Amino acid sequence: MTHSLRIPLGNEAEVPAARAAIRFAYTGEVPADSSVRQVLELRRQGAYLQISGCVAACDEVLAAKVSGSSRATVASSHVEGGSNKRARTSEEAPQQPPAYLQLFESEVLWPDPQAEPSFGAVLATGKRSLVAHFGNSLAALNTPSLREQLLALPAVALEALLGSDEFGTDGEASVLLMLAMWMRTNRNKAAPAVRQRLCRTVRLAHLSRPYLSLILPALAADHEKDPEAPAGWFSGASVLEATAVANFASAAAREKEMVLWAAEELPAALESLRASPRPQCIPASGGLTFSWHVSKEDLLRAVRQLQPGSSFQWVYGSFDDQPRYGVFAWGFGWRVCLQVTGGGQSTAAGVFLQCCLPPVWTPPGSRLSTDERSLASNTVVPIPARLVVHRRHGRGAVRDVQHTLSGPDAFVNVGAALGWSTMLPLEDQQQQQQQQQRQDATGNTAEAAAAVAAADPLAAWMEYLTDGKVSGTLTLLRPRP
Repeated sequence: MTHSLRIPLGNEAEVPAARAAIRFAYTGEVPADSSVRQVLELRRQGAYLQISGCVAACDEVLAAKVSGSSRATVASSHVEGGSNKRARTSEEAPQQPPAYLQLFESEVLWPDPQAEPSFGAVLATGKRSLVAHFGNSLAALNTPSLREQLLALPAVALEALLGSDEFGTDGEASVLLMLAMWMRTNRNKAAPAVRQRLCRTVRLAHLSRPYLSLILPALAADHEKDPEAPAGWFSGASVLEATAVANFASAAAREKEMVLWAAEELPAALESLRASPRPQCIPASGGLTFSWHVSKEDLLRAVRQLQPGSSFQWVYGSFDDQPRYGVFAWGFGWRVCLQVTGGGQSTAAGVFLQCCLPPVWTPPGSRLSTDERSLASNTVVPIPARLVVHRRHGRGAVRDVQHTLSGPDAFVNVGAALGWSTMLPLEDQQQQQQQQQRQDATGNTAEAAAAVAAADPLAAWMEYLTDGKVSGTLTLLRPRP
């Protein structure tokens, strides 16, 4: 006599998991090649059918999968080296996301972690791997592959990332910038309650002064004006609560203690006042370095637009794989620019660092996109950084030109630039000819001779031009306490 087992299923999509559960009942094994989603589906069916040992076996497999090697080291090296190479080329086949990302993408299959502690342990492991994968806010913002993955995260994964005490940052402003970028792409997919939970992962009291005085009040006002508008997504604090946060942040340590002691229960929007600052991701020694360059073509175009004694032209540098606004740090975009003056006869050129307001803060209808945007130009931002321009002198010897922005005078208005108008000494064509005639010329002799002979407008730049570009580095320094 043949016996059959009938298993009621919700739909046809559950058939593979039901078969896997029955197979487990006979073998006690979870298929090694199962994806995270397949294991979660098997777990659900095993729990429903009450198959002994199935849930525990699935949790063991899940924990092993989501604790796999992270890409944090790769992401960090991309940022520090300034190369920011993409994880794969367009010709390569797309790869599955890491197991810990798959875990958060499959939230619909999760059991209640409070009711099932073993799965809670799986989630905790997944969260640690997620944080290690992104590393810190500067890696997430300035590594193209990580930035793309950030924007594709489900809300539950972003909440886990930004809510972690292990997630490092250069400052809380960069965390809020990450959230704003995600909201610009995903706001319509997230329910108001979800958006509010995400907003409350930001540790408002640790925002920088520019963000407390400019960004946070504008966000709160935009939300009160129209919560459903593109600019109204931030539900983390009202206008009055934003004012209270700014007041708290500027208070002395003893005053803060008294405020928290007196307020046994804070409004939900102000609970983050009790939060500690996140780990600082800028190394105390050496800082964090990004490479930049200005192409020979862009420089030549600027020089040709000038005449001796005329005003100056800005030539903006590019960072590898970075957007128009360059490197993101401290919640703003930073661009290196050369100041070219007086055509080919100039004796020096300037190098500056420009502070840009990221466009994510100026969607249509926002306070900062209207006339009130002029307030941004009156907001000052500290910039502890070092600017370096590569220069070859003599027999190819490298003599980089560098200056450091630090101390009480190292600040810049949003939209403006700070630097040195004579940072790069330039040689005129007569000096270039005399140098060429000497026998101790560098390996660039042929190029310099040709430039002088043809009255090249860039002859004075030969010590800075290598491989068709002027290049250098921008190093972010850890802010002083």
